[in-house]
Amino acid sequence: MRVKSSLASYVTEHLAFLGRISNRAIFGGVGIFIEERLLGIVINECLYLHTDKSNIDDYLSRGMEQFKPYPNAFDLTTDHHRVPAEIIENPEELRVWGQRSLNAAIEAAKAKQLAGIERARREKREKKQAQDGASTQKRKR
Repeated sequence: MRVKSSLASYVTEHLAFLGRISNRAIFGGVGIFIEERLLGIVINECLYLHTDKSNIDDYLSRGMEQFKPYPNAFDLTTDHHRVPAEIIENPEELRVWGQRSLNAAIEAAKAKQLAGIERARREKREKKQAQDGASTQKRKR
């Protein structure tokens, strides 16, 4: 089902300078993607942008809530926080917040990739240690 949102169209228009931008349905709303990276979510005409330690204080200091895709789920949240109306209404500020949000999304992707690489290395080490231990056990017999 295609979700239409005037806010998503507005945000897409103002953040197009960030790169190849696209919209698609997500969580019953509209996901705003830059180069296939989720930047923002529009649900019920509210905008949520990606956050991390570099920009989270801007949201929390204004009392902006974290996006919960399924409100009844106890611990399911995302790294997106609601954007204050005064930021959305000011195209220049929206661009600044959009750029900072994209930087946060890129850093999160890098961290996730590094975590995956480290996990793969750990699993490879553990597998080798298990094989070496099995070889040692065979030689002792």
